[in-house]
Parts: sequence; C-alpha cells; structure tokens
Amino acid sequence: MDPLLCSMDPLKVWIGSIGGVMVMPPTPPSMKTNRHGKSRILSQSEYQQLLGVLAPKFRVLLKLCCVSGFRISEALSIRKCDLVGDTIVLRKGDTKGKLETREVPIPPELVMELLALDSDGIYFFSGRDTDKPMTRQNADYALRIACKKLGIEGTSWHGTRRFFINTLHHASVPMKVIQKAVGHRHLASTSRYIDVNEDQVRRAVSLLWQAV
Repeated sequence: MDPLLCSMDPLKVWIGSIGGVMVMPPTPPSMKTNRHGKSRILSQSEYQQLLGVLAPKFRVLLKLCCVSGFRISEALSIRKCDLVGDTIVLRKGDTKGKLETREVPIPPELVMELLALDSDGIYFFSGRDTDKPMTRQNADYALRIACKKLGIEGTSWHGTRRFFINTLHHASVPMKVIQKAVGHRHLASTSRYIDVNEDQVRRAVSLLWQAV
C-alpha cells in the first residue's frame, strides 16, 4: 500500500488503519457511464497502476485528493502559501459554497512531493498561465486518458473524495469528524457518500446473535 495512505492523519485525530493495515472501503461496481452517475472508488490495485502511468504532477494530485478529501477544484486552487508546515489551509473562497476555511493536515512525504513540483507561479498546480491554476478540464483529461490506457472504467476525480469518506467511515471515525474534514454543511450530505455491502450488514446483525 502507498505509504501516504498508511500515514493519513485527517484532523490529526484518527488514522484509517487497524493493526497497521489500511481499512479499505468496499468497492462497488462501476456506476459512472459517459461521465454521468456516481464515480466508482478505485481499488488499491487500480490506484497503484494509476500512480505508475500518470505524469508526476497528476500523480501528486491523485495522492493529495485521496488523503485530503478535497474536491478536484479545491485541490487545484491551492496556492503555495496555503501550505503551512504539514497543513493545507483551504480558503473559504475556494470551497464549494464558500462555507468556511478548512485546515487539513497531510503526510510529510506528500509535503515534500508538493514542494518538489516543477510549477511556476503561485499555485502548486499551475495552468499555462502561471498566474492561474490548472483547469479542471485539464485534470479530468489527464485522468481519463490514464484510466483508458489501463482499462479502468467508472471513476473520476470525485471518486477520490468518496474513497476518503468511505475509508474513514469504515475505520470507525465519527461522521461529524468526517463532515468537518470534507467541508459539508449538512451531515446528510456526507452520509450519501457511504457505501454499504451485504457482508457488512451481515457482520453488523450477527453482533446480536449471542443475545438471543
């Protein structure tokens, strides 16, 4: 497993691991077709394959989105001055709905990779005009081409946000903590990201079997 995922420490409270093994969320079947529907969560194998074919800048972007829960537009908006130590300060004006400023810690290894990016201007992920961030269309295209090359279907950048929420949820992180980390106004918005499979239902129900 990528060490960045193993060292994830959202809000510096919980780590998504049990016994040193990352708790991976269930991988639902492909649901996104022709860029419509929910984005499927990448499996660990698919994630590693993508890291192997993406250009360095997009590889760092993929890691960042997986360990931060940022929307792709939020990740692209990060300025170099927004990285304070091991924490990214996501400005209120750069968030969806402009609700509030968020502070999200990231692993030390990812801090070093961000600082090592060959990027002119004020943004870590600059566009052709270095005074502006890379466009979402550019990032979407890079991921789409990489997925097509590997035969990966049904995912998009938003799948990394679903990965973040599901991984923390299945590691028993309280929903209110996850809600704060991803910047949702309502807890119901966070809940809609959670995937539950039949095996999980069976394990949950079986906890009561000894009581009857």
